[in-house]
Amino acid sequence: MHVQRIIEGLWRWSVPHPEWTPECDRPDGWARDVGCIYAEVADGVVLVDPLVPAEPVEASRFWVALDRDVERIGGRVTILVGSADHGRSVNEVARRYRARPESAVVIGHEAIRDTVSCSLDATLPGAVLPAEVVAHPIQGLSPGETAYALTRHRAVAFADCVIGAGGGRLRLAPASWGVRTDAGRALYDRRFRASFEGILALDPEIVLPSHGAPVLAGGAAALREALTAPVWGA
Repeated sequence: MHVQRIIEGLWRWSVPHPEWTPECDRPDGWARDVGCIYAEVADGVVLVDPLVPAEPVEASRFWVALDRDVERIGGRVTILVGSADHGRSVNEVARRYRARPESAVVIGHEAIRDTVSCSLDATLPGAVLPAEVVAHPIQGLSPGETAYALTRHRAVAFADCVIGAGGGRLRLAPASWGVRTDAGRALYDRRFRASFEGILALDPEIVLPSHGAPVLAGGAAALREALTAPVWGA
């Protein structure tokens, strides 16, 4: 497990992907590691796509640190799911904090309710998010994929649609990552890049992809460059 403080009240931890094998790794390690987000907001703690380390010693360290911070901040624990493939450790985390007076809530897009591996307590659109979180649906890749802007931190967290390419660069996911039909490909071509307009309007400084290195400064510019560049792997 690698833990990185991004700015005050915003942390990213990464652990090996549950399905990772050595033959699927790449030189920059992005295929091996999955990034998860911890953010402190006005009414509690937000976790985006949390994944608990599999190794017991690291898992113990993880729980000690997270328990301490949840207790320190108080308020509700809000767990946000970015795509159907990111249910992962969500149920385990939610069970741990539901016994607290402020409880915990799991939120994801309605389109993933029947396919995600975790239980959703509320769905988007319509779910009430913490005041400093804005959900942005990403159309055209996988149904229900959602990016989450953390406005206090001028940051945005992505599931699979944006990949950190290193050196402060980002790339968009190719259609093959989620498109399965001709109609899906047409939607990808028509709506995928346009889905980022609302995120760019927030002028994020920080971009936190699940796969690849985060961008810690100039996030909006990196996203704009990615929108005009070839997709990842092209």
